[in-house]
Amino acid sequence: MGHGPVREGGSARVRALCGAALLSLLLLAFLLAACAVVEAPPGGPVDMKAPRLAAASPESGSVSLVNVRKLRFTFTEKMTRQPAEGWLHFFPAQRIRHTAWHGAREAEVTLWEPLPADTVIVAEVAATLADAHKVKARESRRFPLATAATIPAGRLSGSLVMGDSAVTDGVVELYGLQPDTLQYFQRPLLRRAVTDHTGHWSFDWLPSPGGPWLVRAYADADLNLRAGDREAQRLLPDTLSLAGGEADKHAGVLTLYMPGTPGRLLVKAFDRRGWTGAWHAWPLVVAQGDSGWVPATSVPGTKCPALAPETGSSLEKVPSGSLRVIVFADIDGDSLLSRVPVASLRMPGVSVPWPDTLSAPMYLEPWWLVEDITLLPGLEANLTIPAGAPTMTAIAAADTAAASAAKPGAARSGAGKGTVSGQPIPKEHR
Repeated sequence: MGHGPVREGGSARVRALCGAALLSLLLLAFLLAACAVVEAPPGGPVDMKAPRLAAASPESGSVSLVNVRKLRFTFTEKMTRQPAEGWLHFFPAQRIRHTAWHGAREAEVTLWEPLPADTVIVAEVAATLADAHKVKARESRRFPLATAATIPAGRLSGSLVMGDSAVTDGVVELYGLQPDTLQYFQRPLLRRAVTDHTGHWSFDWLPSPGGPWLVRAYADADLNLRAGDREAQRLLPDTLSLAGGEADKHAGVLTLYMPGTPGRLLVKAFDRRGWTGAWHAWPLVVAQGDSGWVPATSVPGTKCPALAPETGSSLEKVPSGSLRVIVFADIDGDSLLSRVPVASLRMPGVSVPWPDTLSAPMYLEPWWLVEDITLLPGLEANLTIPAGAPTMTAIAAADTAAASAAKPGAARSGAGKGTVSGQPIPKEHR
């Protein structure tokens, strides 16, 4: 009889504990459900469908537009609702004031000023805009709008290749010649086009007659519509224009070269200046922060290609970039800029219009310095030989006594090597 109340009380406590535990589990499940991200049931296919521009207002090809400051863009997929500055571009450029998304498919873009009067404006919806699943469009979409009465029908086109392949991720840009005080890529960008799967590009809706225009092309592997330092890029060799009545002009095939691709230097025939022996060129790449060339002998193993003064030369596989070139008379026949004894500069029977007052025992071989050469990757540049006489640089013997006093052991290590000097030769060395 004494155990009955105890069993009943224990059962009540157990029921209370079980109820509290059940309530806690329900509360925990509710909190987890509230924090969870709602997703599609597992097992379905991943949405990889690329978004496209479904509609635009004003519509493509609209003309005689007046006081347009708002544009609407509707997409086929739910988008990431990015500000328009990152995916909408105008040519000529227009300032974007505000982007309002109506849902996830429609963007309303407000400009600071209305579209300019009597102008053809090309709107570009770039492929950098991604949908809600981070899938980007396969290509940019461009269409014309006009505040003028008509849209011109002029067209420029061409193709890009690199090696034996079409450049399928290429970008081509159109610039005007003005202002000519700026480099081409600092001038206003008039139009932009991208290549298709065959490497073909085109600029549409151009005036005819129109131009001349500068055209720059580059490979855009990261699809950011900017030319990177390590991406192949170049200008077309010539400016392009559309003559009156010329509606469609093909610019041909343009080859791109990766940065660092060697090019070639073209040297016209030049006067030997009386030296009938060999002449060579020593190309040097000008590094950033370069402070100028100090006359010195070239290091053994340096490639100094030979020149052909009578017929002209084409120097192949020259490093691209900003260059300076030392052109020199190869007196000793070693194909390097070397130091030679003064006697070798006064060879009998050779009429050389060099100074007859050479008083130092050693000189660098006679040389010219040609600077400010820009050799683009894979292309050609001209090397013009200076008109004046070559430079005669005296080599002074090392002052072993002074070197010994300044640094013990210097006399042994520096004896006989000599240094380059642009100053008058000291009397003791004459």
